[in-house]
Amino acid sequence: MQAFFDFLANVLAFFYSIVPNYAVAIILLTLLVMVVVTPLTLKGTRSMMVMQQLQPEMRKIQTKYKDDRQKLNEELLRFYKENNINPLGGCLPLLVQAPIFIVLYQVLRGLTRRISDLGFDLGWSTGRLGLGAEPGSAPEVLRQFDPAYVHHDTDLYRSLAGQTEMIAFGMDLSESASQALQEGILHALPYLVLIVVVGATGFIQQRQIQGRNPNATINPQQQMIMRIMPVFLPVISFGLPAGLVLYFAVSNLYRIGQQAFISRSIYGITRADKQARRQDKTAAGKDGKAKPAEAVGPKRGKDAGASRSEGKAATGQRSNATGKGTGSRRRGAGIASRGGGGTGHGGPPSLQPRARKPKKR
Repeated sequence: MQAFFDFLANVLAFFYSIVPNYAVAIILLTLLVMVVVTPLTLKGTRSMMVMQQLQPEMRKIQTKYKDDRQKLNEELLRFYKENNINPLGGCLPLLVQAPIFIVLYQVLRGLTRRISDLGFDLGWSTGRLGLGAEPGSAPEVLRQFDPAYVHHDTDLYRSLAGQTEMIAFGMDLSESASQALQEGILHALPYLVLIVVVGATGFIQQRQIQGRNPNATINPQQQMIMRIMPVFLPVISFGLPAGLVLYFAVSNLYRIGQQAFISRSIYGITRADKQARRQDKTAAGKDGKAKPAEAVGPKRGKDAGASRSEGKAATGQRSNATGKGTGSRRRGAGIASRGGGGTGHGGPPSLQPRARKPKKR
């Protein structure tokens, strides 16, 4: 494990030798790590998508053999083998990524490690007693940095060793927002803005994931985790050094772009689909459910019969057109592409056009 710490610390020192700025070096290292683990993230997302698509068939197997545990396991293994899927495919990439981010977190935290003050209080009291004075409490001394994991012959170590601040873009990256608030709100403002960025980007990621299939049933535990995570990071960031908060902010911004790429390339969601869904939500009302076609324009008597007949004919034509040309997309005010706003892509059903009254002859 020590080799991983030393390797990432050396990479960070390399970036600092190119651009002698602590914040830029942290940003470059964060982006490099995120790019390296991106293939694992994409692989895990594809595995989860396949599992979601096969959930109905898996539920049938579980229901059929719910009283025979051994038979259930055999049938599920056979089902996985026939469909060439790995039930751990969605979790394995996350397990691989976790140690990488833990090492990166520790390396960044080790940059601002300070010289140990072990025995300082005892030495102070002993010295006071030797002078015949009251022992009292040792004064607060801002100890100097002793960077961990960084080689002593690097520019990064020489710049930090013996210093008490880690200044970049006017901020002390070794200082936390809670410490900065003790010196005033203006001094703490950049630190608080950085925490707001962490919270906002976490919320955007949550909306991106939920927007892929808004009508899907989410496990209550998973739903609770998705609600807590956008709040959890900003809360713990309040007491962490700004250098670590910068790492959280950059990684979240990268993940937003990554999730947009996943939605477009893997799930096939285009901008037209998103716009159609927003229009459906606006037309649906506060309850989030689309109004039925009959509620748009009530008809009575012969007009109602004619409207229903025309509505069925129009629905049949739309179904035939969809079956013949699934690859085509139309961008229009009332025409959605690939199920954007329709039931084919998980979105709420779109409003039907008002049926015209038949002309009197």
